[in-house]
Amino acid sequence: MKFDVGATSRMESIQRWLSPKRLGESISGSRLFASMSIITIAMAARLALRIVIFGIVATSMGAEQFGALATVSALITFFCSFSGWGADQLLFRRVGRARGELPRAMATALVFLALSAPPLIVLAVVLIPFAIDSSVPWLLVLFISISDIGLAQVNGIVAGCYQAVGRPMGTLWLTVGFGTVRVVAAVLWINSASHHDALSWSYYYLAVSAIAAVVSLWLVPRYLCKPDWRIAWHDWRDGFHFALQTASQTAFGSTDKPVIAALADLQTAGLYAAATRIVAAAGIPVSALLYSAYVRFFEVGVSGPRSSARLAIRLLPFGLALGAVGAFAILLLAPLAPRVLGSSYIGTETALFILAPLPMVSLIQSLGLDIVISIGRTGLRTLAQLAMPPVNILLCWFLVPSHGATGAALASVATRVIIAIAAWAIVAVLLRRETASSSAAIESGKGVQAPLAE
Repeated sequence: MKFDVGATSRMESIQRWLSPKRLGESISGSRLFASMSIITIAMAARLALRIVIFGIVATSMGAEQFGALATVSALITFFCSFSGWGADQLLFRRVGRARGELPRAMATALVFLALSAPPLIVLAVVLIPFAIDSSVPWLLVLFISISDIGLAQVNGIVAGCYQAVGRPMGTLWLTVGFGTVRVVAAVLWINSASHHDALSWSYYYLAVSAIAAVVSLWLVPRYLCKPDWRIAWHDWRDGFHFALQTASQTAFGSTDKPVIAALADLQTAGLYAAATRIVAAAGIPVSALLYSAYVRFFEVGVSGPRSSARLAIRLLPFGLALGAVGAFAILLLAPLAPRVLGSSYIGTETALFILAPLPMVSLIQSLGLDIVISIGRTGLRTLAQLAMPPVNILLCWFLVPSHGATGAALASVATRVIIAIAAWAIVAVLLRRETASSSAAIESGKGVQAPLAE
């Protein structure tokens, strides 16, 4: 029996590289780990502050008014996906490949936002009232649209600039500062508003969003750089692809709430919205890891899918460990949710038990899709993500009428599992094509060398 010593050596090398100890050392000793730690703190602070706001707002409004607010916000989030025309991801891609491109990338992002946000706000105000209950005032739609589609995107672009150049502390300070101001606004709303409903809260929400946008624009030239107004108009097409991807992801995460409201009622939509916010809080470490590694995927993606796949595999064990911690936290918090939120939220605990695996499933799905986009296959990722909302809506249509918020939770988990499988199937095909291409090139080289040798 003959043994391939070279293959055995390569296998041992791969096993050592994939060992948990080696992975932990390589991640913890890297710039990525430092960035992930800071972004984790930033996201944790943001969600902690949001939970405080959520506790103030949700308990003061009650499940019905909060359901109305959550439904409007969910529908507006879809329009937010096209606000900026993929500006954040265009910025990450350009700066990830050339750090000195930040001034031009920032200017392009702000111009794309200025051109896309106003018509989207008008479109949202016109269309959303047809998709919600007639009792929801149109002014609520207007104020949340201006805040989320326009003003909040400015803050997001500035925070993305800090992250793109490896300065996550800027993101941290922006997040904590503006989150704290929102908590102050919620406290003022409780103490000064005559009616504690969704519309009255939208006044305060709009004011805080305007302050955040103005301060963000003021900070850019002083602590980051001055924009270079040579706009990269040729990025418009890729920006549309990025916007479509964000829209499909957003539609998957948000359209289930208005669908639930339509198939059941606002009370059920409020229960599910509360459960998903708790799950988002538990998934902070996974989200921070993915956010921190996103620019790195573009850096290694220029070498082909195999380099991106190596990065994803390197991150996978550590990410799954973070996801398992998040899942455990969800299971731990599930029985406490109705006691903290109030009797109108009874039933949230069952949805939370079902949603517990989401941090791990989301990690696997996102890593696969990041490999695809890092090598320039934006169309493939767009197609994969565009399939998410229809699948989710179809599953909700079957499950929500008879199972309510529990059925929506089942639909959410099932949809992510399906897309995760599809994403890694695409990666497998890309890797197989790269291997075949490399083999063909080698054979072609041998064919050229043989006549020369003769």
